[in-house]
Amino acid sequence: MNRQRQTIELLQLLGDDVAEAVLAQLNVESAQMLRKAIQQQQPKILRPKQQRQLLDEFEDFLQFAKQQAASLTPPTPPAEVVPEPPAEDPAATQSDSEQETVFQLTGNPVIDLQSLNVYQLALALESEQPKTTAILINKMPSKMAADVLSLLKPTYRHAVVKELSREQHAPAILVERIARATLERGRQMSPEPPDRRDHADRLADVLRSVPRENRITMLSAIEEQDPELTKVLMKRMYRFEDILSLEPRTIQRILGEIDVATLTAALTNCTVELRDAVLGNLSRRARQSIEEELRFQTSLPESRVRQARDAIAEVIARIDQESE
Repeated sequence: MNRQRQTIELLQLLGDDVAEAVLAQLNVESAQMLRKAIQQQQPKILRPKQQRQLLDEFEDFLQFAKQQAASLTPPTPPAEVVPEPPAEDPAATQSDSEQETVFQLTGNPVIDLQSLNVYQLALALESEQPKTTAILINKMPSKMAADVLSLLKPTYRHAVVKELSREQHAPAILVERIARATLERGRQMSPEPPDRRDHADRLADVLRSVPRENRITMLSAIEEQDPELTKVLMKRMYRFEDILSLEPRTIQRILGEIDVATLTAALTNCTVELRDAVLGNLSRRARQSIEEELRFQTSLPESRVRQARDAIAEVIARIDQESE
């Protein structure tokens, strides 16, 4: 079988969506030639043995290409070897219940995906085409599939769900290869929940943790570079809970600008410490009014509580900036 025929059969085996994604990476002339050849030739149904042989040859060639690419990369200087402390015996540190839940590998990569936790699996899948991820999720237990879907980024999850709505007809050998590659990649991922905050959220947390005088200098530098980012940071740096760290006089000034309905909504389901900090800085009459509202208040939507707390956070931000 010549190389072009092998390529055409491999693309047909991958399916239309994946094949098109591959062709999009080729130069225009080669991609057009292959598309024309695929359209002119009737799809050939390969026996499982032929499918395995075709995929084996492609995998061998891929490994060869990786080795050649690695040989062209300058070697990295050896890192200083630091003696590691003796490793603890996992069996000695795990509880009996933890030892009982250790997943025993079966040799079937589709089943062995269950040896990964959902965070590893979600991270490993996000580098795949949505159709590929849908193929694997379709083979998972329902609970695991739902957990993984919930951890995918919203845009990517939407694309995967669209693929799940279609029937999957991937050959078993291809599913096995995809599962094995995902399993190997997932083992390299952290089992801890990934940090899904965006850049502004992470930067806001950094600014919150530095001394006030340094924070002012950093904000000035950021504003010179990106005024819009500075506006976003100003909204995210301050929170309703910051009241706990403020002086009574400042708290009283803030509360003087907040109406009863907003303050009552903000105090809904908050900590006792935060509620006491707020109520302790109100007049007796205002405190009794808020306490009565809270006592007879029915459940509020979370969005309303969040809106009220954000409104108070804006007042905190403005007063803090005015005092600089």
